[in-house]
Amino acid sequence: MQGYDFYIVFVAVIAFVTGLLLIGSPKTLIKAGELFNRVYNVESVVYTKRIPFGFAYIIFGGILLYILW
Repeated sequence: MQGYDFYIVFVAVIAFVTGLLLIGSPKTLIKAGELFNRVYNVESVVYTKRIPFGFAYIIFGGILLYILW
């Protein structure tokens, strides 16, 4: 199971950063979504309810990081 620790931390950091961007700078995510349309596609529902999703990403990303440390 230790081999997966890096991937879990990576996903937790992405969730945390995505949450921060949803709350603070959603236009950056829109531009990133346009640039990486096939790799990183965020649905319009996430943007219409960006504050709750942003806090959820931050909380769950933080929980994942806390569990691993």
